[in-house]
Amino acid sequence: MMAAPSQTPGYFRPSLAQLEEALSLEPKYLPVLQLPPHSLDGQEVTVGVRDGTAHVLRCLKVWYDLPSDVLCVAANVMDRFLTKMKVKSRHMACISVAAFQIAGRYSPNGNMPDSNEILALSQSNCTAGDLSRMEGVISSKLGISYDSAPITVAVFLRIFHDLLKSIDGPDQLYSSVVKDSEMWQLVEVIACDAACSNFRPSELALVLLCSLFDSGIAALNPPPAAPSVLSIVSYFAHLQKLCQISELKFYGCHSVVVSALNWYHAQMKLPNKQRLVWKLSNRTMKRLRPTDKLVFTLPTIDEHGQLQLPPRLFRSSGSTSSE
Repeated sequence: MMAAPSQTPGYFRPSLAQLEEALSLEPKYLPVLQLPPHSLDGQEVTVGVRDGTAHVLRCLKVWYDLPSDVLCVAANVMDRFLTKMKVKSRHMACISVAAFQIAGRYSPNGNMPDSNEILALSQSNCTAGDLSRMEGVISSKLGISYDSAPITVAVFLRIFHDLLKSIDGPDQLYSSVVKDSEMWQLVEVIACDAACSNFRPSELALVLLCSLFDSGIAALNPPPAAPSVLSIVSYFAHLQKLCQISELKFYGCHSVVVSALNWYHAQMKLPNKQRLVWKLSNRTMKRLRPTDKLVFTLPTIDEHGQLQLPPRLFRSSGSTSSE
């Protein structure tokens, strides 16, 4: 196990200072979701409604090629708002897109796509004016400040990942089994799962990296040298101690995260049988050619002469022939 932060080499200290700052701000941005699994009257926001809107935001994030931080911040803003306010399910589409807009303003360039375009893509039944008002309500209730971004699982994931790559040995064991692309893909899956929302972001980030490292090591053939594995595992334990994560909390979080990831991987293996549904405006519908009364008028072709078809006249090049 590595020494205490004050005794670590100089090149560790910037990341450890970031970790200390993130840990101090972590409680401020922690939601406490208490959503029901089912709605008695059909108007309550359930776990399924929350997760469904989060996956819509993930689609928007992928469509606009935005960083994973935007999705994590949007999910955090949405969950904190649901913690403070009791809302109806019909408002969730507007709330989620407003949270997405707020999250986009924390990105380095701060350039978000046009509101009308986002509303059209998300198929939210609200106007740009509704969206602007909802942003104002969320900002007021949560005390949104754009001076510093909320502390989310993405923040801790980046800090832990940088620290672990820094202590990686000559064989680059950690870097070879924990891939950046997979790491960010799976953190988005966690952000979309309400079961993970109430865990500390530091717990989620550490558990995710441990899971990726464990599965990566298990897949290696031949297995890596024990000292290299032990070095990384020891530093995981050191990070757990720095974040003051108890064994009980760690394994409780680990169980939920692994369950979410297993569900995601199982869904990836299923064939997509969902039918495409086109949603058109009334104006577009009026311009389309009606097809509901069209019928097939082509005659059956008797390829092998086995059908008893009535005689038909066929016209070709102005001549007439009969069978």
